[in-house]
Amino acid sequence: MAQISTGTFGFPRIGPKREIKAALEAYWSGKLSQPELLSISAEVQAADWQLQASAGITRIGIDGTLYDQVLDTTLALGLAPVRFANFSGLELYFAMARGASGVGALDMSKFFDTNYHYLVPELEGDFSCKSPNFTPLLEKVTRAQALLGKSRAIPMLIGPVTFVLLSKRDLALPEAVSRLLPAYGQLLRQLQQLGCPEVQLHEPSLATDAGAAAREVYESTYAQLAAVGCPIDLVTYYDDLGEAYPWAVNLPVAAVSLDFCGVPGSAAGNATLDLIRAHGFPASKRLGAGLIDGRSVWADDLAAAAAVLGELSTAHGITSISVQPSTTLQHLPYSTAGEAGHLPAELLPKLAFAVQKLQALADLATPGKVQPAGPEAARVWGQPPDGAAAAKAGSLPGVDAALLARSESYEVRRPKQPEFHAFPTSTIGSFPQTAEVRRLRTLLRSGKLSRPEYERLVDQQVAFAVGVQEAAGLDVLVHGEPERTDMVEYFGVQLGGLAFTLQGWVQSYGSRYVRPPIITGDVSFTQPMTVREFTVAQQLTAKPVKGMLTGPVTILNWSFPRKDISRAAQAAQLGLALRREVDALQGAGCKIIQVDEPALREGLPLKQQRWAGYLGWAVDAFRLSTAVAAPGVQVVTHLCYSDFQDIMPAVDAMDADVLTIENSRSGDAMVSALAASGYAKDLGPGVYDVHSPQVPDVDWLVEKIQGFVDSGVLKGRPQHIWVNPDCGLKTRRWEEVIPSLRNMVAAAAIMRGRLAGNAAAVPLLAAALGRRRLQSGGRALAHRRAEFDRRWLHGGWEGCGEVAGGGCEDCDNDGGVQLWGVRVNRLSLLIDLEV
Repeated sequence: MAQISTGTFGFPRIGPKREIKAALEAYWSGKLSQPELLSISAEVQAADWQLQASAGITRIGIDGTLYDQVLDTTLALGLAPVRFANFSGLELYFAMARGASGVGALDMSKFFDTNYHYLVPELEGDFSCKSPNFTPLLEKVTRAQALLGKSRAIPMLIGPVTFVLLSKRDLALPEAVSRLLPAYGQLLRQLQQLGCPEVQLHEPSLATDAGAAAREVYESTYAQLAAVGCPIDLVTYYDDLGEAYPWAVNLPVAAVSLDFCGVPGSAAGNATLDLIRAHGFPASKRLGAGLIDGRSVWADDLAAAAAVLGELSTAHGITSISVQPSTTLQHLPYSTAGEAGHLPAELLPKLAFAVQKLQALADLATPGKVQPAGPEAARVWGQPPDGAAAAKAGSLPGVDAALLARSESYEVRRPKQPEFHAFPTSTIGSFPQTAEVRRLRTLLRSGKLSRPEYERLVDQQVAFAVGVQEAAGLDVLVHGEPERTDMVEYFGVQLGGLAFTLQGWVQSYGSRYVRPPIITGDVSFTQPMTVREFTVAQQLTAKPVKGMLTGPVTILNWSFPRKDISRAAQAAQLGLALRREVDALQGAGCKIIQVDEPALREGLPLKQQRWAGYLGWAVDAFRLSTAVAAPGVQVVTHLCYSDFQDIMPAVDAMDADVLTIENSRSGDAMVSALAASGYAKDLGPGVYDVHSPQVPDVDWLVEKIQGFVDSGVLKGRPQHIWVNPDCGLKTRRWEEVIPSLRNMVAAAAIMRGRLAGNAAAVPLLAAALGRRRLQSGGRALAHRRAEFDRRWLHGGWEGCGEVAGGGCEDCDNDGGVQLWGVRVNRLSLLIDLEV
């Protein structure tokens, strides 16, 4: 009988009330000092560690970061790129994360197949770890040891092979990894001197094809690290190890932690238990049995898990087992405690967030606490859910193939759609979510604002966003999405079959947190979700306004799915529901409809042999939602923060008329890949980084656009190369957005001048670069909108007290407002772009 213990290797780092987010944003705005920020961070970390200790966890992974654990590792190894040489301390840390004046941030990408974004290390040229700085990590471990005792506080960091595989690099994998090993060895020795009983090295890449192909690198690496003498827990997650299992579990480490759950709803299931049955497990090592699902909010079937634990502890010669989550718990909300009275009473007991998962770990590991299910439960453990056969084959269960194709090909339908001059300009969708916008939603939820009054005030926000875009000279406008808290939540609350939490926040990156919906039943369309706001915006301008939707695959991948049916079946239900919304928009006169799929690549299985099945049903889900669009309706999609170069045929098969992509941090890699693949539809590569507060200058933007032309993409058809930011603008401030859009439009105008051979003659250039006032026709439009009274722009900016009836200090005698150097007049909607 194996000895049973418990362990963790990651916990939500945000605090139960999002304390880290509040502290970061206060620090960035100058309202919090560095010592105060670090103190709050330490308090949150200590509370998390104590919580795990109170649950009885044997070994507690010492988690906690101000922004990103990969960035933490990059700095600990002394691998800041040369362009950050003038920065140090926290200034360096946040410059790498967010950029600084004249210095671009690190690229950002999805962490394996999750919605967590990590900052991509740059291993420049002939790099070396000359000046590692382990002080922050060692200080954190020392704090944890003082709180927990040395036996329970287990340091954790990204393993060297995974770190290199996540990086941009010039050197081959073996050489790049070898250059990290002296620093890793030094750190292991220092941790051993602190009295650490072991160290977790996280190597989730072992579950990927790249990891499986790196056997010699792994064996050489861990032989060298084992020679240090510090016991290592080799932590893997996100999938089973597949063909890497037989050799990976025999690496010279003290423990191997394995994921027994995999991706909820995956057509592939999880083969870890079967791999142990087939190949055994070394008796000399501790098995980290990830039996508690770290990626699902559904309460675990502890009886079935107990049956598996019983088999592991008696049938395979295993001598020591640590009951663990299948993955880091950072992907789960903090606790269900705040959901009582909000979620349906019958649903709440079926859920388990991070805190509840800790209790499940303790219960499962306690002898006699959980009655095991029968042998059948262990036999079917890891099997895929209903509908998996169709998903493996790449099809949507129960969907007629006739629903998946537009009525005309791109070549035939594109001339029927809106046409523009060369380098047309637009944005990706959202505009700043100010304190005023958030306050309106709070007043609505609390019942202090009626739905009609709320909609009137939201319409004022829409009017302001439209006025800013018209004044900036954009060609295609958006309504700005002031009514949306989140691009998934907004749709989920209006679809049948989904539930939403009150405090179920999960970190996406840095201080950006989301509340993923929970798919609780069959998804259904209940009523139009975006038509009202589109109509309001379109009535305010003669320019086309895009309808803005989130695609079915992104809603699925950014939700907590059901586990009883396949992901493909859930994508089909979402696709059918969104198809009705697309039809409703075009029925309302919308000529350009954007259906975003930023999470398409994110859901790609870690093993390439499963790609075709996933991409088949994922692309079909997008087409199911958009194929209803008439030939004259332009369908746009947006992809971001993943590497799409290896799935170009699938991107093309989506059959969108316009593809917009994140591009600003990735060095035009996606543009080059699209050019090389012969991509022929309209393209909008992001020209500047919306996740940085820096305002791009015109010259830089011009060269960025020129680079698109020089790449050969679209074979020099500039009327089909769109100029847009690389993502939505909701996290930025208006004083950043307005000059950025001004410069972007000016850059596009210069490029049109170059195309015409006379840049000096571009009529928009002088206006865009200097003082500019445009009459938007707001007076006439306001008269057409009867519900807009003479104060139709009041309440449309952060800090205005008018909606609360308290007056507005910013208002002048003619009813206008000076807003960050932008003059807004309630009657004529004048925008002064001199900021």
